[in-house]
Amino acid sequence: MIKQIYEDIPSRLTKSYYGKKIMAAYNAYGSGYDFCRFYACENPDGSFGTVHIYNSSMVIDGGVDTDDISMLIKMTKPANIEISGGTLLQPEGYAMRHRTLFKAVPNKTDVDFSNVNVNINAEDCYKILAESFENMGSFEDWYVDISHRIRHGVSELYYYGDTTVTKHFDIDGFVFVSHIATAETARGKGGARRLLYCLAERFAKEEKEVHLFALDHRKTFYEAIGFEPVAEDILFERKELLIGD
Repeated sequence: MIKQIYEDIPSRLTKSYYGKKIMAAYNAYGSGYDFCRFYACENPDGSFGTVHIYNSSMVIDGGVDTDDISMLIKMTKPANIEISGGTLLQPEGYAMRHRTLFKAVPNKTDVDFSNVNVNINAEDCYKILAESFENMGSFEDWYVDISHRIRHGVSELYYYGDTTVTKHFDIDGFVFVSHIATAETARGKGGARRLLYCLAERFAKEEKEVHLFALDHRKTFYEAIGFEPVAEDILFERKELLIGD
């Protein structure tokens, strides 16, 4: 049985990436917004899971009953679904995207973190992201979200040498970054690699580890620059929203 919940959400979450991502959303928005909803999954075997829906994205943490979660997916029609790779979930109308979770390994670089722009250059960052990601949406929607997360101390926006990286969250020493992109005119010069090395070194000084997900077509890049694969999972994306599908 799945029901929407408003309280005691942190105590329900696992220590996994999925639990931490849900926790980051809770830290940023709480449970009082209609676009940021949390659900409890009470399973027949006594186990439980937590589902988070933010706008059109769904994250599933812990164990969930396949029939119940399939019904919730049909009702809410999320654009994408994040769930552990071992799931038997096969939602109708969704494409499966295999991805690898990497741990960033610090390395020597000429980038000094003191020279990295933090939480500024938002318009420049968005232009780079819009060049690199087909479903970015409008600047206004993106900026409302990232600026809110920054104000609440959940996220940070990094910009250096026409490359941008977003710290999505930092929880229990697990730093997760995403939206890693370089402007088209500056690609092929090692900008993303150098900035990621810099961030890995910066957080390592605080005894924290930087992680990121890579779809299969980007996996070899992160392997080549010495990052360590630590887990795998499946990202589901609604087929009708995929460019070219």
